[in-house]
Amino acid sequence: MPDRTRRVASLVKQNVAVILLQEATRPEMQWITITDCVMSRDLKHAKLYFTTIERNLAHEEALKILEEEKKAVRHRLAKRIILKYMPELRFVWDDTVLIDEKIREIHDERR
Repeated sequence: MPDRTRRVASLVKQNVAVILLQEATRPEMQWITITDCVMSRDLKHAKLYFTTIERNLAHEEALKILEEEKKAVRHRLAKRIILKYMPELRFVWDDTVLIDEKIREIHDERR
């Protein structure tokens, strides 16, 4: 990923995370954590990987909430950062967190 693309991805990730935490329109959104952002080369599409902090919110429900609130999040993002084109947001469940948990469980069982 080119340097500019990486910097914009980092900026989008940080700002969306803050929006979910501090400006959430629904209380469930505060349980969602943005773990990574991958931008397209033309910076018009952002794939945001997320996970939930607590088991209180299933990832299917979190994805539904994010999809419903995507327009509002994008609007708030446009107020925070200035880009020629505001990227389309796509939310994707980050299952690497579950893999890490399984590895820890297996490791703990072997002790």
